[in-house]
Amino acid sequence: MALSDFWNGTKHRARAERLEQELKASQSSADELRKRCEVLEGQLQQSGLLGLDEIKDLVKMEEDRLAQIKVHVAAAQAEVDAAFRNLKDIQKAILVAEDTVELESFALYVPKYQFTNSVDYKGRLDAIREEQKESARQLSKEVESWDHAGVTLTKTEWKQLRKDVLKLSLRAFNSECENCIDNVKFNNFDRMEDRIRRSFDASNKLLKRTACWWKDVVLQRKLAELHLAHEFQVKRAEEKEMARQAREDQREQEKLEREIREVRAKIDKERRHFASAIQKLQLRLASAQNEQEREDLQARLTEVVQQNGALDEEERLLDYREQNARAGYVYVISNIGAFGEGVYKIGMTRRLEPMDRVDELGDASVPFRFDVHALVFSDNAPALEAKLHAHFAVGRMNKVNGRKEFFRADLKEIEAVIRANYDAVVEVVHAAAAEQYRESVRMVMPAESIQAAELAVAADARS
Repeated sequence: MALSDFWNGTKHRARAERLEQELKASQSSADELRKRCEVLEGQLQQSGLLGLDEIKDLVKMEEDRLAQIKVHVAAAQAEVDAAFRNLKDIQKAILVAEDTVELESFALYVPKYQFTNSVDYKGRLDAIREEQKESARQLSKEVESWDHAGVTLTKTEWKQLRKDVLKLSLRAFNSECENCIDNVKFNNFDRMEDRIRRSFDASNKLLKRTACWWKDVVLQRKLAELHLAHEFQVKRAEEKEMARQAREDQREQEKLEREIREVRAKIDKERRHFASAIQKLQLRLASAQNEQEREDLQARLTEVVQQNGALDEEERLLDYREQNARAGYVYVISNIGAFGEGVYKIGMTRRLEPMDRVDELGDASVPFRFDVHALVFSDNAPALEAKLHAHFAVGRMNKVNGRKEFFRADLKEIEAVIRANYDAVVEVVHAAAAEQYRESVRMVMPAESIQAAELAVAADARS
């Protein structure tokens, strides 16, 4: 059944109802004629105005008319029955179509083609596209074969034709622009802009045959939309990166707070232990019987008191770290196996144990662990980090995303910048161990190459 029949169900239903009404009307008319004939026949016989033959002729004429009505009624009844059967078929088809639409609304698409592999689908796609190209070529031939003789247009018709052509051209141009705008990215912006310009020029070239064209303002508005769409995507990416960084900062802060709570709990536990030990030592010291025992207990008591005092200093530093949000460690790390020689990550962490952060950076996202070249504690770690980033900005590997803190730089220069901006002692490890990376290289290198590499490393160490 054709798809158009699905939507003609209401039309067929109305037609069936109309025929049914006509059938009822015809039956009613036939009954009335029969009754009228009987009444008329009785009246004529009683009055004696007509002869028997005339009455029979009149009755026969009415019977013939009644027979014709019955034929018409039978035909109408047959047509009604056929219409109802057709209506039922259409209703069934509509139910099937509704089920299909509902399945598709749940993404349960029923395949139209039953190819067994992607190669067959690709072949069919190519064939359909070639058929479309052939249709376009045939259309040009058909236009040439059309009989244009005697085609005349009034001024109004010509004006309407130009409007229709302009609308058609605008739809095609808008479709091309929407495709470009929807697919614009940072690496194809110039190409998309060129496509829009070429599409505009091609449209105007075709429109000149009808003595009409689009003004440049149409092009400029589309280009403005392209720029806005591109900048919107860039800004949205920046906002996503900022949100990601904010979440990472929040996680770092939560880890710092958890570390502080754990250290405080440890200090409290040790303080209780020392308080108990001091109390016991003082009791034993008070009951000591000889001088040697008192000296030993006093020495032990002094040691425990000093250890307890060290907890005070540790707690003071902990309070300082908790209250000073800018205190932290600036780290310089490298990963030769992942990024090569001369590439360093310069970042900061407020964690109490900075190596925990370094270990997290060397997780499954990189093939080897990071090597630490410097860990510098600073009361203003963000400022020291910012100075290092500014100094090595030229060597920043990611010029777009400033949160990616990888730089191509010389380690000696990094050390010099740190010492120039930091007055405490700084220990810098110049030779990266990269144990797993070097061992991995050794496992696949010939013996001669291994010896040459070892000599080169030794020479670098001496220099």
